[in-house]
Amino acid sequence: MKRVLIFVFLVILLSLPVRAMDFSAPEPPDSAAELMPKAADSFAEGLWNVVSAGLKLVSPSMSEAAKCCLRVLGAALLIALVRQMAPSVPGQALELAGVAAGAALLLEPSASLITLGAESVEELQTYGKLLLGVLTGAMAAAGGVSGSAALYVGTAFFNSLLTAAVTAVFLPMLWMLLALSIARAAVGESILEKLRDLLKWLMEWSLKLSLYLFTGYMAVTGVVSGTADAAAGKAARIAISGAVPVVGGILSDAADAVLLSAAAMGSGAGMWGILSVLALFAAPAVRIGCQYLMLRLTAAVGESLGGGRCAALAGDFAGAMGLLLALVSTQTAVLLVSSLCFLRGVAA
Repeated sequence: MKRVLIFVFLVILLSLPVRAMDFSAPEPPDSAAELMPKAADSFAEGLWNVVSAGLKLVSPSMSEAAKCCLRVLGAALLIALVRQMAPSVPGQALELAGVAAGAALLLEPSASLITLGAESVEELQTYGKLLLGVLTGAMAAAGGVSGSAALYVGTAFFNSLLTAAVTAVFLPMLWMLLALSIARAAVGESILEKLRDLLKWLMEWSLKLSLYLFTGYMAVTGVVSGTADAAAGKAARIAISGAVPVVGGILSDAADAVLLSAAAMGSGAGMWGILSVLALFAAPAVRIGCQYLMLRLTAAVGESLGGGRCAALAGDFAGAMGLLLALVSTQTAVLLVSSLCFLRGVAA
């Protein structure tokens, strides 16, 4: 009798429907949760909600940037006016006064944005660890055990390495770039200008090299593990073109890769993870981008009106903001491409 009962029990268990493992994207930080949609039936709908929420940040961000830049432009115009109306005042003294005023007005908002950029990179790296862990499990459950392990080791290592490089190397280099720009504007020595240009080139080259190494690893991993990823291949070909300092190429091509892989996302962890990454990127990108654009405009207008070195300093700070945007964008692009590689492995 006991054997009969056990047999019946096993038959009942085997007759129950089997449910696949449910993988959910980790909850995004509060800074990104505000931009996330409450619900979305498709990736396109969710993406539009994130973009719409991000566009609402443009007006206050542009207003904040305009206040700072108007003060700098006012200082540059004042220097030009004094130069015209009081020719007896030494030109070097006027230039020093203009540079001092410009630096005092620009350093505080720039420091705030650099801090924001550093925090954003940290948040992206922390969220990326959680998201890639979930996607690794999903890919392994779909049968890609060896491929998921190889992808996770490389992507997690590179994300951590890039974050450490931003904190320990790139941000100090950015501050050094601003210091050289101020010194060059104040003194006018060509050697300082060459050092500034060299440092800027070094930062750009380092970002390009890091992306080359990352996309190269993803391509090799795709061949070895049998989970070749079209998005990584596309990023390897076109992500670098025009990437630095504003990284427009990275963002547009990463977005293109996301849309091309939308079919693999469904409506689960992949879709919500990608949307969370984009939401994390949106707020700092809007603020830094608005500051960059307003500083470019300030430099152009100030130089055309004879603002001298004060106006040129605004252009140098704009270049620094462009590099800061490049750092945040690079971290975002790496995380997006990493996630898409896992998603293609799940869908394969």
